[in-house]
Amino acid sequence: MQGISTSAVVPMRVEANERSEMASQLLWGETFRVEERVGGWLRIHSNFDRYQAWVSERMVRTFEREAWEQLSAQPYQVCTGLCTAVSERTGEQQLIPHGSLLYHYNETTRTFALAEETYKLMQEMPAMPSNKVKGILQTAQSMINSPYLWGGRTILGVDCSGFTQLCYRLNSAILPRDACQQAEKGEVVDFITSAKPADLAFFDNEDGKIAHVGLILNEGKIIHASGRVRINKLDSEGIYSEELGKYTHKLRLIKRML
Repeated sequence: MQGISTSAVVPMRVEANERSEMASQLLWGETFRVEERVGGWLRIHSNFDRYQAWVSERMVRTFEREAWEQLSAQPYQVCTGLCTAVSERTGEQQLIPHGSLLYHYNETTRTFALAEETYKLMQEMPAMPSNKVKGILQTAQSMINSPYLWGGRTILGVDCSGFTQLCYRLNSAILPRDACQQAEKGEVVDFITSAKPADLAFFDNEDGKIAHVGLILNEGKIIHASGRVRINKLDSEGIYSEELGKYTHKLRLIKRML
C-alpha cells in the first residue's frame, strides 16, 4: 500500500504515539510506502529520502495499487516559497511550506491538484536561479533566524540536516535526511582553503560521530541550524561563535555535492 501527505506538515515519529519523539516530517504532497499499520498509525518508508518512521493515519491518505499508479505518474512542481493555498471547492485555506509537491501545477493560474481537490496559490512562488550554487545560497540566506526544531524540515522549524536538505531540494538536488547519511555522499574536499560555497561541512559530537552539518559560504563563514539558522565563522578547527566566544562544533570533514 502507498500513501501521500494531505497535510502541510506531518510529524514522523520514532514510535506509534503522539508523545513519541519526532524524527522527521512529511511535507504536503510527499509520498510513501506503508510498511505496517497499528491502531491508527502507519510505519512508512518515505519515497523522497527513504526515511522510515510512524505517522498518524488521520494526517495522510493511502491508496491501493491502481490509484497509486495514476498518482505517481502525475507531474509536479516543488514549492519554492511559504505560500497560502485555497481549495477551489470549499474555500478552505492551507499553508504550503517550502519543499511541498504541487501536482499538475499551472504557473499561469497558480492552480494545482491533490487527492481530487484543486487548489490555488494566493501568491507567486519565488523564482530560483538557474545556477544551483547561487540558488542554494539564496535559499539558505532566506531562512536566517528560522527556529531550530529537532526533526524539522521547514522554514517554521528546521534541524541542521533538514536545513541543508531543503536548501538543496529547492534547487533540484537531493540529499539524504540525516547528517551522517549526507556525509556518505559527494566528494571529499581535502583542505578547508579549497572549499567552495554550497559545500557541506560536517562536525563530530563528543563520541566522535557526525552529528551536525552546515553550508559553507564565502570568506570563512558557514550558515547552519543551531538554536536558529545563523551564520558563524568557520576554520580548520570548526565553528566559532563570536557571541559565545568559543568553538561550538568540531570540524570532521567537508564534502562537495555538486
